[in-house]
Amino acid sequence: MNCDDYLRDPEANASHLAVCPTCRAMTEELGGQVAIRQRPLNLDALPLAAWEGASHRTWPLVAAGAASILILAVVLFIGAGMPPLEGLTTAVASGFTSVEAMARFFQLLGSGLHSAPAGVHVTVAVLFIIINAILLLLLRRAPKGMDV
Repeated sequence: MNCDDYLRDPEANASHLAVCPTCRAMTEELGGQVAIRQRPLNLDALPLAAWEGASHRTWPLVAAGAASILILAVVLFIGAGMPPLEGLTTAVASGFTSVEAMARFFQLLGSGLHSAPAGVHVTVAVLFIIINAILLLLLRRAPKGMDV
């Protein structure tokens, strides 16, 4: 017999008070004034949580922020005496790395890997196997509460 059994039916499990000081102290503190009843739980009567059926409402804020940044950029380009469309395309294009620069980076990376010591190659191979084994175990693990 445990404390849960006593709390479910105190009269039928009254002998539990002789062995459990926590339940005995609780009963003495309450003075036997509280009746513990089991009531059915109606899940449909509970309010929905924020993620249950509620719509995501942050997109208007994102759209308003993007529009305000675009309007500010147009105003600043006009103030600088530059056509807004040309200024926006130049600003967007300058944010991308050129294809030549990326190709050169990958060539340097590849030549560095070819000249790396054998220990680096072994370490990369071992880490590759370990990480993939962990990911495979995580994919095969049963979800909580499921007996497989």
